[in-house]
Amino acid sequence: MPDKESGPDGRRRTGRGVRRLARLALDLGISPLAYYGLFLAGVPTWRALLAATVVAGGWLLVTVALDRRVDGLAAFMLGMYAVMFGLAVATADERLLLVRDPLTSGLAGAVFLATCATATPATAYLARRVHRATVDADGMRRHRVQTAVLGTGLVAEAAARMVLVFTLPVRVAAGVSPVVEFAVLPVLVGWMLAYRRRTALGGAR
Repeated sequence: MPDKESGPDGRRRTGRGVRRLARLALDLGISPLAYYGLFLAGVPTWRALLAATVVAGGWLLVTVALDRRVDGLAAFMLGMYAVMFGLAVATADERLLLVRDPLTSGLAGAVFLATCATATPATAYLARRVHRATVDADGMRRHRVQTAVLGTGLVAEAAARMVLVFTLPVRVAAGVSPVVEFAVLPVLVGWMLAYRRRTALGGAR
C-alpha cells in the first residue's frame, strides 16, 4: 500500500506544518534578528533596539493584515523591545543595560503566569499555533500546569539574575548572568518533556 504521508494529503499537511513553524519563527525571531544583526555590525545599542522595535511593530501590522486580528505573540515581542529601547535611551548605566536580558525573561514568565487565568494558557496557545492541536478539558489542565511551572521558573531565573546584576561587579555579572539563564532553561525544558511523557502514560492506562 502507498504511504499515506507521501500522498497529496500528507504533503499538504507537511506544507501546512512548515508554514506554521515558519510563521512562529518570524513572530519570535524577526525583531531579535534585526537587533543582533545591527548590534554585531557596530550599530549603537539604542539604535539597534529602536530598529528592532520598528521591525516588531511592522511585523505586528503584517500579522493584523494577514489574520484580521492582533497576534498576541507578535504584540508581546513589540512590547518587549519597546521596553528595552526605553531603558537604553533613558540611561547609559551599565548595570541597567545588563537588566535587559533578565527583564525579557521576567516579562515572558509574567505573561505565562497571566495566561493561566485565561481560557487558553500559553503552552496551549503555542500548541495550537504550531500543530493546530485541539485541546480537550484534560489537556487544557495539563497545559495550565506546564504554563504555571514554566512561568514561575522564568520569573525566578530573572529575579536571580537581577540580584546578580546589582550585587556583583559589572564585569562579573555580565559573565555570570547568561550562565544562570543557560543552566535554568534546559531544566525547565527537561521537566516539561518528562511531565508530558508521564501524563501521556498515565492517560494511556
